[in-house]
Amino acid sequence: MSDLLTMLHDHDLPPKWDDRAVVWEGWEYAPSGVFICPAPKPDVCEGCGMPTMERGFPCWSTNKGLRADSTRLTLDDFHAEEAARARLPWRVQGKMPRHWWIELHAFRCHHCSLDSVWDTTSGGWWTLDHTDYGDDGSVAP
Repeated sequence: MSDLLTMLHDHDLPPKWDDRAVVWEGWEYAPSGVFICPAPKPDVCEGCGMPTMERGFPCWSTNKGLRADSTRLTLDDFHAEEAARARLPWRVQGKMPRHWWIELHAFRCHHCSLDSVWDTTSGGWWTLDHTDYGDDGSVAP
């Protein structure tokens, strides 16, 4: 289900998180029984009140966010780093220093498209609102 607010977002998910660029890997349907470290999702969605599990299957999709380790890095830097890594021999690729880390996990309700993000660095859960989808991304209050 899509609503007008979802369609008016500048970005699918925040392009920045606390002033650091974020690259999102893409949405995946959350398979049944798979659990990735964050605290369990609530029994009902905060946005629409629908159950987060139906007949043993999750009613949300997940997305992993790679966050830059510096506010100076941009999405162009990420793409340049990945292109440079791809040119290296396979055995050397893993030795190239990384500047992007999976620190964010987004969850989108299948019923109302509400997005919640778990920040593994702070341990905090955040429910996104329309202000988080602009070019400045999500900024701590």
